[in-house]
Amino acid sequence: MDYKWDFIIVFGVIILGIFIYAGRKKIKSAKSSKAMDVLNKRYAQGEITKEEYDEIKQNINSNK
Repeated sequence: MDYKWDFIIVFGVIILGIFIYAGRKKIKSAKSSKAMDVLNKRYAQGEITKEEYDEIKQNINSNK
């Protein structure tokens, strides 16, 4: 029997899984970075207090 095609299919699925996993991780990281940018801007503009800033920052970092 020719197992070459089985190997190619399994290898392709593994490579595809790696790309999907890496893409999701990158997207999640980008969202956290954007959230921190918004948080820093709100704090710098005086919209939130230091306590609110620390609490929100902790929530953002715990979701990474």
